Amino acid sequence: MGEEVSHHSRVGHLNLNGDYSELLPATLDESERGETLLRIPYLVGSFPERWFWSDLGLYMGADGKPIPRELPPTELDYFDEQGSVGLVGCRPAGGGTTRFGGMVAASGVGMLTADYAVEKAFRASNYVKINGLRSEIDGLSQWLNLWAHRTTITPARDGEAFRISTTMDPPADLWLSSRLNLRATVTGTAPGSLQPEMRYTSTAKLQTYSKNAKDWAEHLRLHRAIRDLLRVAIWKPVAFRAHEVTSDREKVVLKDGDDPRSRWCSVKTALTRTADSVWDSKTEPLFVFSDVRSTGVLKWLTLSEQNQRGLRPFLRLLDIRDGTIEEHMTQLGIAMEALGYQAFVDSGTSEKSADNKTLEQRVRKLIGVISACVPDIPNTYPKDFADGYNAVKHANRPEADPTALFRHYRLGVRILRAWVAVRIGVPEDVVLARLR
Repeated sequence: MGEEVSHHSRVGHLNLNGDYSELLPATLDESERGETLLRIPYLVGSFPERWFWSDLGLYMGADGKPIPRELPPTELDYFDEQGSVGLVGCRPAGGGTTRFGGMVAASGVGMLTADYAVEKAFRASNYVKINGLRSEIDGLSQWLNLWAHRTTITPARDGEAFRISTTMDPPADLWLSSRLNLRATVTGTAPGSLQPEMRYTSTAKLQTYSKNAKDWAEHLRLHRAIRDLLRVAIWKPVAFRAHEVTSDREKVVLKDGDDPRSRWCSVKTALTRTADSVWDSKTEPLFVFSDVRSTGVLKWLTLSEQNQRGLRPFLRLLDIRDGTIEEHMTQLGIAMEALGYQAFVDSGTSEKSADNKTLEQRVRKLIGVISACVPDIPNTYPKDFADGYNAVKHANRPEADPTALFRHYRLGVRILRAWVAVRIGVPEDVVLARLR
């Protein structure tokens, strides 16, 4: 199996029928890739050995007939001294290992992985579909300029002392789109009185919510889209920091007389990958929320859906670690081809005619949209880029000069970032002033 795990293993049990009358011992881990892993010991010939049989093996019963493999439940309830965890989207991971020895019955350890691990869930089955999802995204507060506290500085004058005052004043949720009621919500913490150090915190979270429970993928699609918008804005690998989930099947009453309320539970998933912050005080976005408002967010959601084949490889550039200029140029070329094709279609060209356009023509089409925002683009650039891309792509062509490729690549990234900005409504003069 050979899977690397964290040093924070949890030892507990699986509650198989909900009333704690049938339990399985299990260890809960998190892999280096962020996957949730369950290790379950078993005795050969006993439940749940068949969860971990290989698809390639054929197991025979005493009557000489094959014994079918048994798949584990897709939802499992785990608990230990730290609390409960609802595991959603469970499946075998790597099969099982078996050891024999002396007079002791043969035993093994099987492994399962789960798409989502919901902390403090009452039952995992309540989270097959979800009503709401919240995500912390690196730099979201800065991009939205949305904070739970405000600081006022009063300069010293007329004998009065210099004063600084900070107050907690969380704003109302910021509405972004009617799609799953997409909005940003802000929470904050404040210090107690008479403390030597005073620290205020503010966290903006992206939230989707629907009264009718939806698949996780429907919520995540919108959350990824906003994360990707921030990536375009600063051209760094902006990542998720954390997630929370709510299911209306697990509403709680906080005190007598109150109506049941949704409870938000922390959830871990490897499907999004969390990472350290890349947004700092020196970050200078190409555009921020105030440049586009909710109208621009809606335009981005539409644009990203209609141009997935171009934007996906473009944004993939931010995830390439230690890649060569040839690798980067290949990804960018794929993006240029797809976005240029769509640009022709969007302008009224038939799909057949757009498909016959060369890469040079497609690049020139994209430049036509942003020529006022990106000055000093050489007239030969569309041909230079196409020649460089094809030199990388085709082995029968002369090898391209790496320095020229790097130059074409940097300008190509600027062109596509400007193209996105203009398409979602950022004023051209703003793009021109900020684009580096």
